[in-house]
Amino acid sequence: MGRLRWNQMLGEWVIITPDRADRPFQEKDHKCPFCVEQMPEWGDKGVITIENKYPSLNESVGMVPLDTDIVLEAPAYGACRVLLYTKDHNKQFEDLSAEQAELVLGEYLSVFEELENMRGIAYVFQFENRGRSIGTSLDHPHAQVYALPFVPPRIQREQIQLIRSQREEGECLICRMLKNELKSRMRIVRDSDNFVTLLPFAARLPYEVHIYPKTHASSLSELKEHLRELAMMIQDLVRRYKSVFDDVAYSMVFHTRPTIGSHDYWHFHIEFYPPWRDRSRLKYLASVENGAWTYTNESSPEEKARELRDAI
Repeated sequence: MGRLRWNQMLGEWVIITPDRADRPFQEKDHKCPFCVEQMPEWGDKGVITIENKYPSLNESVGMVPLDTDIVLEAPAYGACRVLLYTKDHNKQFEDLSAEQAELVLGEYLSVFEELENMRGIAYVFQFENRGRSIGTSLDHPHAQVYALPFVPPRIQREQIQLIRSQREEGECLICRMLKNELKSRMRIVRDSDNFVTLLPFAARLPYEVHIYPKTHASSLSELKEHLRELAMMIQDLVRRYKSVFDDVAYSMVFHTRPTIGSHDYWHFHIEFYPPWRDRSRLKYLASVENGAWTYTNESSPEEKARELRDAI
């Protein structure tokens, strides 16, 4: 059973889950556990969400208030779900029809709205890991959802910046950034009526890309009318990655508002982190990144944006 442990030096929670070391890895001669033959839950559904059989967090352990003045260790309360995009083992997200891709985004939304109301949950983190280069254990197209009893450190840092901008400037930091990016267009890969795909001005990784709604929205719940368009923007970016890389691999993460309290300052967005420095060489995170939390990007975001624009 997993445990939460408080890192007093860094002021952050760590999830200790030794049992997850036994989770299955896809082998060529093994049956995929997510395919229809092994997964009766599919029925006639096009997209399904299931419980993670090797969870980092568990609802059954009961919630313990995470008061760090007195609690240094607690049961790893929360929830872990797996979102299966399609019955077809060989169809990745970019291969899906527009209807199926919209259905997948609708499932992301449904799971978010279910888990954000779960007792004791402070943040719902949705993500997709794809490719053996970043350690994906199963090939069937899927995403994961963690319902966390705390707000993750990365989200906390974004909160600080977004709240400061709202308080001192009277406007959303991301809304202001998007106005400038849409004027210069130097780092934009593509934009549509309601979304923009771009490399950040200070991208930490060579091919780090973000997708933002052009209008202020704090979560997918406020983008219900545009899920198909957002799905198509994700598909477009992944197709560009496929053209640029020998092997498609990335982490895709949804940065949504925390679940507790009011967060009007928050601007929902999706971030992509491919592990590549170029077509076939990996960008390793080494001493400076891991030891100092300072990223070194050996490329220009403007150059990589141009490369991705020209990719298809």
